[in-house]
Amino acid sequence: MVQKAIPAPGPGAFSLLNGTLDGWQMAGSGRFNVVGSNTVESEGGIGLLWYTKEEFADFLLMVQWRSINLFDNSGVFLRFPKLGNQNLAEDWKLAVDQGYEVQIDDRGFDPNTNTTGSPLHMTGAVYQLAPAIKLASKSLGEWNTFEIEAVGPDIKVQLNGELVSHLTNNQGRPLKGHIGLQNHHPGSRVQFRNLLVKKIGAAVAAGRAR
Repeated sequence: MVQKAIPAPGPGAFSLLNGTLDGWQMAGSGRFNVVGSNTVESEGGIGLLWYTKEEFADFLLMVQWRSINLFDNSGVFLRFPKLGNQNLAEDWKLAVDQGYEVQIDDRGFDPNTNTTGSPLHMTGAVYQLAPAIKLASKSLGEWNTFEIEAVGPDIKVQLNGELVSHLTNNQGRPLKGHIGLQNHHPGSRVQFRNLLVKKIGAAVAAGRAR
């Protein structure tokens, strides 16, 4: 039986994608293109499309994504500091160093060892912080669904209804920050749609943390 640990966002959730890139800003190289009513697609070099209007602390996030090629690479970034303060081309690295990335890479490529199959670098992992316990992605070209719950130092990641990773130690990283979508390298095109966020109140967060 599939374990379903994270509820759907439900009432009170709101969309961060509305058919435009209003409220979003690009850091680094490459870009995102709007390709549908609420769908965006990564293109070009490495960088980050981030939501500038608000920071989020405890929340539920749901987003659908799909890749076409096995070598496609992307990620959903959470709780990172404001970018673009000094060098727009390089400030995206703050999100890598100080935020959290829920990885999209079915190969699980580890750039440190130049090998594949690494649970810390596989789809669903909290990149380099919490391993994916299994690969739960659908076939290339099909839509996948991430449901992510961030409460205090805990981050749970559910992929297509299956709990795939659980970070329990934030290792000193922020407990509040921005949300972003990664574009990774030329030729990599990953699409995102239906990005919903629901804030979790303090009382609910305290109950879930028990």
